[in-house]
Amino acid sequence: MAEEMNIGQLDENLILKILSSVPIKTVVSTSVLSKEWQSRWKSVPNLKFNSEDYQSEHQTFSETVYKSLLSYEPEVLDSFHLSFGSDKADAVDVVHWIKTAFALHLRTLVLEFLIYPYEVDEFIFTSSLCTCDTLVTLKLGSLILVDIPAPGSMKSLKTLHLIHAFYTNDESICNLLSGCPRLEELVVERSCEHSVKFFTIKVPSLQILRIYDDNDEDEFVGYVIDTPSLKYLEIGYLGCPQFSLNAPGLVAVYIGRVSNVISESLVSVRRLVLNVSTSMIYTHEPGWYDLLTWMLEHSPKLQVLKLAGKYLINPDYHVLGWEWNKPKSVPECLLSHLETFVWRRYDWKGEKEEEVATYLLKNARGLKNATFSTGPIEPGQLDKLKQRCRTRKKLDGVLKASNTCHLVFKFE
Repeated sequence: MAEEMNIGQLDENLILKILSSVPIKTVVSTSVLSKEWQSRWKSVPNLKFNSEDYQSEHQTFSETVYKSLLSYEPEVLDSFHLSFGSDKADAVDVVHWIKTAFALHLRTLVLEFLIYPYEVDEFIFTSSLCTCDTLVTLKLGSLILVDIPAPGSMKSLKTLHLIHAFYTNDESICNLLSGCPRLEELVVERSCEHSVKFFTIKVPSLQILRIYDDNDEDEFVGYVIDTPSLKYLEIGYLGCPQFSLNAPGLVAVYIGRVSNVISESLVSVRRLVLNVSTSMIYTHEPGWYDLLTWMLEHSPKLQVLKLAGKYLINPDYHVLGWEWNKPKSVPECLLSHLETFVWRRYDWKGEKEEEVATYLLKNARGLKNATFSTGPIEPGQLDKLKQRCRTRKKLDGVLKASNTCHLVFKFE
């Protein structure tokens, strides 16, 4: 019979890692296990509090947070994750907790403001909270109002996530970012908001940028992005009228759902040359074909091109009324660099999709692998099987520019 191991026999670092993954109330309760455990909870490197899940007859949520922070023994606090609502945490207390965590040389701060139905409230993230030089990661969640009238100082910050936060004005965004001279990764998720006209991202050190923005309010004009060191750009959704991009060092671009206006603004950029080696475009929205042409013409070093359709509930769904404007001349990337072409969830019935695929196969001289994938065919869908066989035969019969191209058709 295998010998049972007591948790106290585990390595100390492993014990602390385990304790970091459970609610703080449970962590504190381990102090009654034995004399050895009385103070162990004070060394847990990650403190996570959620006022919504907190219930205790002995002390309030605020008292628990205070006690945990004031009892913390190591010199460095790795992570402070606070999810709170105004019913159990006063804003003044929250600010004090954050500053106490800063004094413990905090490395990661995660703030989430919880709001309940019929409540109108918010937590204000001010300049006084942009003063931690040890902070490496900052994540601000929903309904946190960023109000920063002057630049702060977060000299070590490398990762910043702004997930449905709000902003007092355009300047608050600029001041937040200007106080992060080493920022490398920025994630922006936004929805309805009336106070921002231009979302300006001017960060010389930024390397990764992800934007998911479905804000279609009249007050919001668009993005101004000036990031000379940017390597990776992902636009999951964007519907604003304007989009300005200066990113000469781009290596990989992923473009999902964007408005026709954004497509046109990207296509209208004629002086921009992208140093991208990987690109992915989603093909289930109007305008994707113009983005494809734009990407091919402005990415002379493109090596990997990925197109992705959508998992469709309606099998007869098609993007209607579009006409593909091919590049006026064969792009440089097709003549010399493109090696891998992948089209996921390819529409086997689409004539225009076939036109795009045929053009790429006919002109990509260095293409090594071209993969077309689709969903499985259910029993009884004989017509669909025949259609795919016909399309496959057409693509297989295309006179390819590359003699070494390996064509693959597969089910996902």
